[in-house]
Amino acid sequence: MSDETAASVGDDVLDRMLRGGLPRGQATLVRGGPGTGKSTLSMQFLDAGVRAGEECLYVTTEQTLDDVADSFSAFPFALDDDRLDVLSLHATPGTTLEHPEGADDGMTLQRLDDDAAIGGDFSFGEYTRELTAATLREEFRRYADYDRVVLDSANGLAGFTDSRTYRRILLDVIATLTDEGDATVLFTAERGGDGGESVGDLLQYAVHGVLSLSRERIRDDGHRFIEITKLRGVDHDTRKLELHIDDERGARAVPGRRSQPPAVKTHGHRPVGVDGFDDLVGGGVVAGAGVLFEHDGTANVSTFLGSFLDAALARGDRLAVVPTIHLRPHGLETILSGFGHDADDLFAAGRLHVVDLIGTWDADRDGVHAPDTADGVREAFDSIRPSDDEAALTSIVNADAYVNALSPAEARALRYYEESHLVRPSDTLVHVHNPGIAADEVSAFFENTAEQVIETWLSDSGLQYVHLRKSPCGFVGTTSLVEYLNEKPYVAVQGPPSDRENPMAEEPYPEEYPSGK
Repeated sequence: MSDETAASVGDDVLDRMLRGGLPRGQATLVRGGPGTGKSTLSMQFLDAGVRAGEECLYVTTEQTLDDVADSFSAFPFALDDDRLDVLSLHATPGTTLEHPEGADDGMTLQRLDDDAAIGGDFSFGEYTRELTAATLREEFRRYADYDRVVLDSANGLAGFTDSRTYRRILLDVIATLTDEGDATVLFTAERGGDGGESVGDLLQYAVHGVLSLSRERIRDDGHRFIEITKLRGVDHDTRKLELHIDDERGARAVPGRRSQPPAVKTHGHRPVGVDGFDDLVGGGVVAGAGVLFEHDGTANVSTFLGSFLDAALARGDRLAVVPTIHLRPHGLETILSGFGHDADDLFAAGRLHVVDLIGTWDADRDGVHAPDTADGVREAFDSIRPSDDEAALTSIVNADAYVNALSPAEARALRYYEESHLVRPSDTLVHVHNPGIAADEVSAFFENTAEQVIETWLSDSGLQYVHLRKSPCGFVGTTSLVEYLNEKPYVAVQGPPSDRENPMAEEPYPEEYPSGK
């Protein structure tokens, strides 16, 4: 969204997540428990408007103006700016103007301390009215000329009527401020607890967007988090980030990026040509280091592996495959044929080698190695990649075959061997692993030695997803949907939102990694 359609919240990272800021002329809800940062984020939203020359109003239903001033005095907010007005609006028991003799005491609507309003003169005359739907609507019509309005919080005015009536009132308030006045509105509300429908529950369906704040303990330390759980019509960032609050900078969504910057990258990439996938992982699978491709045993991995092999052949790489159960002779030949390659031709040209540990390949076939020991595997790879061979090698290794055909200890020893023999800067090494059929310490070992960890699985609803759990670059922590196609490369991945930080290097990779992007 542009500045004309988005209102900054005063934090660059959160603005990027929102595609520029909160939608102008719409209402957004910030919901969360006590101490999660709702009020600070709301005032920061107004402060950003003030600094942009906009007229802003902060309505508190839970504090006096002195309390508001004290709460925000330590922050770098322009509380004394003429463009910021602060009003304390309360629902409180008392004698109303409608019943001056007190015969029918009820809830009253009061504007407190309006002669001391921060940043402006708020003198509305009458300030004790019976709190009804009509008076609340009338009150909020006074605020329609503001560019930005915060109601902190919607819970403070909820007790005078039932939830259904209050929801209709809130809808009227939203319509009054956004349609009649074209204001950008931010509500805060407590997160609902046990029991009935909360004010946040009432509002979340009526507003354009919802920011959810929470607190969690991470190894006994408290941390605040923020997540955009709703933003109509916007391809927003759905990842959960921490929300840091400090006196100097206010509320900040962190981290600004989850992968190392281009200046310190020591690796190259091998694009695989799958839409969305290369973007997700930062330009392709990592070259010159190990990649772990984990699956749950139900998700399709063969099509991804076919794309890896096809991209490697297009680069002129030699292929070494330690087959998975899905890459038996017919399976591998079919996959290669689907991508336009003939397995026999590749074997004959010395461009395809198979190291068969599961006993499904003809050991007499050229290019097929059938070792039954760890030393035999090393000898096979030594013959595939002589020490003086400069050709790039792409290896697809079934890590489960190492573990099951040999032993966990031998699998670890082979992994160390691979590091010195199969991961030159121009090489690609991908281990395929199902952690569900291996001991936890074995899976942890392969994850620890991998530079990049990619997961794929099938959900209960039958949808396949791919997730980047570990990587020196790319959108770490992002989960994307997998879709299969009728044409090459036969698979696509939902790309990450375009407004997130660009994980691709802005400068060329070091010369020793000639693959580039």
